[in-house]
Amino acid sequence: MAFTRRHFGALAATLAAPALLRAQAQAPSPSPSLEALYAAAKKEGELTWYVVPYPSELAEAMGRRFSERYPGIRVNAVRTTAQVAFQRLNQDIKAGTPACDVFSSTDLAHFLDLKARGLLLKYTPAAVAKVDRHMQNVDPDGAYHVTSAFPMGLVYNKQKVQGADVPTSWNDLLDPKWRGLASVAHPGFSGAAGAWCLEMRRLYGDGWFKKLADNKVQVGRSTIDMVTTVNSGERSISAGPITLAARVADRGNPVGWVVPKEGLVMVVSPSAVMASSKRPNASRLFMEWLIGSDDVVELGRAEFGIPLRTGVQPPGGLPALGSTKTLAPTPKQMRDDLPQVVELWKDAFGV
Repeated sequence: MAFTRRHFGALAATLAAPALLRAQAQAPSPSPSLEALYAAAKKEGELTWYVVPYPSELAEAMGRRFSERYPGIRVNAVRTTAQVAFQRLNQDIKAGTPACDVFSSTDLAHFLDLKARGLLLKYTPAAVAKVDRHMQNVDPDGAYHVTSAFPMGLVYNKQKVQGADVPTSWNDLLDPKWRGLASVAHPGFSGAAGAWCLEMRRLYGDGWFKKLADNKVQVGRSTIDMVTTVNSGERSISAGPITLAARVADRGNPVGWVVPKEGLVMVVSPSAVMASSKRPNASRLFMEWLIGSDDVVELGRAEFGIPLRTGVQPPGGLPALGSTKTLAPTPKQMRDDLPQVVELWKDAFGV
């Protein structure tokens, strides 16, 4: 249970740093009743959600479900990769035209940066109490909260990979038999890929990326694309979200997934309300819904997500939180070490 001990212990220590605490000294806002919050939110009428963790169709479905639950409030879901979303957010801020109300990313470093600049509206949803204890209080000031998590594992095409050829280790991506037949996502675009690359570097060292490049792996922008390339048969194996792989397999596609012997890489995705939001009540209500609603649990299970709610088991044989060996970089590592990993990647792949 490395995720429980190492990641969250380091997470708490990192986020308790005095400089970050000074950046936002005021106490978190208490959660008003949902009825009062909804009444205020209806006057605002909409919110814009910059979202990374979910595929576009799921993000849009979530927006529609929220609007069904809370009529009169529209969700404008803008789905991109992590670094593209963060770049767009910063461009909005620099131009003085903030469009994003709620920001959800797979890159923990984004939230350290935004918090340090005083760009997040501190708000602790009452729904946080429903979440598994390992996912609570990731930020002691309540500037951001975990709203989703998914594990990265090995994904393979069952028609092309069978029996003893099924990979069991992350290092199997270097096996010559998969030369030109594997796919991975770029850490310069994808926060999930960044977390994965940090753990691969920790396991195997700086030179591992050059070996990966020498095996002619295909590089994409999003970890979501990795499952797509395997499902289509374009590639035989990949490093990708096993939750998405399980969903695709349940629909009759030839996709399998494996928990590597070194452990899954858990990608934790927080969300936050932007301090510049012109629709703060709708944004707070959306945060309450994202974290604690039965709608999100239902949609998540239908899409084979890992439930954050205490006592809810994931579907399709997927591992519950804390039930298997898991790796995860800390926010500080995502902020301080990822730039070097991206440079190592660029040197190895030339892109």
